Amino acid sequence: MSKLPSRFSTWNTVTTKTGPYRKKDGSVVYRTKRPLARPRHSARSQQPTRYPVAKNQKGLLELKLCHYHLIEFPKDVLNFTGLQHLDLSHNVIQEIPGAIGRMRRLKVLHLHDNKISRLPETLSNCIHLEDINLTKNELSSLPQNIGALKSLQTFRLGENRFESLPHDISLLGNLKYLDVHGNHLWYLPFALSLLGKLHYLNLADNKFEHLPLPVCHITSLKALQLRGNGLANLPPDFDSLKQLREVNLSFNKLQMIPSSITNLPELKYLNLAGNKIRHVSHHFASFAKLRVLHLQGNEIEHFAEGFVHMRYLNVSENRLYTLTVGRMKKLQHLNASFNQLDNIPAGLLSCPKLEELKLNGNKIQVIPHEIIQLQKLRVLDLGKNELTCFPQVIDKMVKLDYFNVRGNFIKQREGSPKQVWPQSFSVMVKKDKPSPRSVKTPIHVNQKPKKAMSGHNQSARKKPRYTTQSQHLDELLQNGFSLRHIENGHDSVMHHYKREEELGHPHTRHIVEDGQNRRQQAERRDQVATEKTKHRLDIQDGFSTFRSADTDFQLLGICNQVEMLLNKQLLQPAM
Repeated sequence: MSKLPSRFSTWNTVTTKTGPYRKKDGSVVYRTKRPLARPRHSARSQQPTRYPVAKNQKGLLELKLCHYHLIEFPKDVLNFTGLQHLDLSHNVIQEIPGAIGRMRRLKVLHLHDNKISRLPETLSNCIHLEDINLTKNELSSLPQNIGALKSLQTFRLGENRFESLPHDISLLGNLKYLDVHGNHLWYLPFALSLLGKLHYLNLADNKFEHLPLPVCHITSLKALQLRGNGLANLPPDFDSLKQLREVNLSFNKLQMIPSSITNLPELKYLNLAGNKIRHVSHHFASFAKLRVLHLQGNEIEHFAEGFVHMRYLNVSENRLYTLTVGRMKKLQHLNASFNQLDNIPAGLLSCPKLEELKLNGNKIQVIPHEIIQLQKLRVLDLGKNELTCFPQVIDKMVKLDYFNVRGNFIKQREGSPKQVWPQSFSVMVKKDKPSPRSVKTPIHVNQKPKKAMSGHNQSARKKPRYTTQSQHLDELLQNGFSLRHIENGHDSVMHHYKREEELGHPHTRHIVEDGQNRRQQAERRDQVATEKTKHRLDIQDGFSTFRSADTDFQLLGICNQVEMLLNKQLLQPAM
């Protein structure tokens, strides 16, 4: 009698051995007490055949079962009562069993990105929990005894369906980090002000039209996220948050900068982007410790001078006609793109620490030569302006990594009237007698060629490794490449031009002699004098241009005239 096939015949089954065993890397893995089956189809729920339990970098006994498409909480995991870190994120778990209360040693519980709609009351038995992550689930309420988790320090409840928080959340005396962004909150319990150790509070993307008063009484706050609400102003008690260092009020309905912000002595980061602010007052500009300021996407027409300790300033996408940054001696990043500026910001040259300057999308017509004073500048974006030329001193800014002048009316570089756009200075210089085994390496742009040597010294001279002529330096610079890239032979810069050379384009074509045998080399030495008259190397402004000359044709014409004159004198001697 033939044995009937089992319904698990197409699955991968494992042995029924039980007990822990140690892997080669030292981690401890527990076998299950019953055989488990895992379907081959990846879209179905994948029950793990073995549970990789090991100690993490913090010394906690950890189990990670992420991206297994689990629909239910694995019941075998509940037997591991010694676990300290459990990660079941990125699954499809809908419910947490009440038996999770047996895992009393848990310190970290990550269940984000699931379909959990409720939490069991027994979760309060895990009194050692310090970090709970329930982001991106379907929760709308918390257990009533959630305040029993006295050790909880980090609580993430973002992107759920909460409309309010329970009053018992104020019993979490050690809570330092609370994240409830992306919910439907419009109200906060007044008892929230009792969280005396709370440092970070994220209320972004909710439905607050007025800032809840309990927030103004959490004096221990250091970072507050209020992005994406409907706030039109801040309450006067907001200045009681004396330890606040970071505030994000972007994408609200503010029409002016709240005056209570200027009374925060420790504030260093302020984000007011995406509002309807029209001007920046002198009183706000006297803010002493502010380091980072985001004001992009507003309607600012006037920006007062000040901010002596500013490091990062973003005023892009506004209506500024003038901008003064002369007092920002420590400024490192400035973004004033897409405004109405017709000149560079006043006092910009007195910012020696400036590293990034973005002025694209304005109406700037002239860039002064003094911009060379910004020797630490790495990014210079001048695209979509009204420039007709740019100063040649930009070539001397050795730290410049990105330079963009796209969308302008540039026809020539300033100081070089013979070079017309896009024909520009050549980057490479063709040398005589290239080695047949030479490897292509770029020649420095500002490097002047050495004088030709003759005789034995010329043959003893070290031969160059790469010989070619390439134009379009300005085109490379306007496409976002700097002289440093070109000098270092960056592949992304020169790849296009190397391919043009292989195709035989006229503006990148160059002659390379093979020199494979001694006879051709001897003939080449005899023709050195002739080639010197045919080709001339012209040096202008530190840039090398290689051009052909018609000296041979001129000499031939002169010789013919001399010969005719001599013949005439011989045939008709003077009387």
